[in-house]
Amino acid sequence: MSTSSSPSSSTAPGSTPVDVFELGAEHEQVVFCTDEATGLRAIVAIHSTALGPALGGTRFYPYASTDAAVRDVLDLSRGMTYKAAVAGLDLGGGKAVILGDPATLKTEALLRAYGRFVQSLGGRYRTVPGHARRRRVRVGLDVARRPHRRRRGCRQGRSSPGRPPGE
Repeated sequence: MSTSSSPSSSTAPGSTPVDVFELGAEHEQVVFCTDEATGLRAIVAIHSTALGPALGGTRFYPYASTDAAVRDVLDLSRGMTYKAAVAGLDLGGGKAVILGDPATLKTEALLRAYGRFVQSLGGRYRTVPGHARRRRVRVGLDVARRPHRRRRGCRQGRSSPGRPPGE
């Protein structure tokens, strides 16, 4: 598994290439991960840790390009900072995306590789299940987090406080 702070960008035809340094200027950290053995390609964007570790979901989605994934993860992580602050949580905001079609790529090995990637951030980012919408599916975090300590702020078996399991 390798991580870096600059990806080899792939731009969808007809779209403008992303300048990660320009778009992500207000972010504390943007990290890219690849794992050839499992096919993992993931991005974690940490917008702010001013109030505590960044908290955010993981989106597993077949983006049209790396640029589209970068734009999405930066926008979503910024939103998580504001959500955590408005909710009065001692947490910052972040978000992660896994690039690819979960119907074909989502395996236990890939999720474990993703879990190791998140763990390599040393607690700066804590992920929780995202919400499934159309082809965006919730990452199997039960598998991804097995080698990790329990996340703070959510009870086991629930996607978020007050939300029934599976939602």
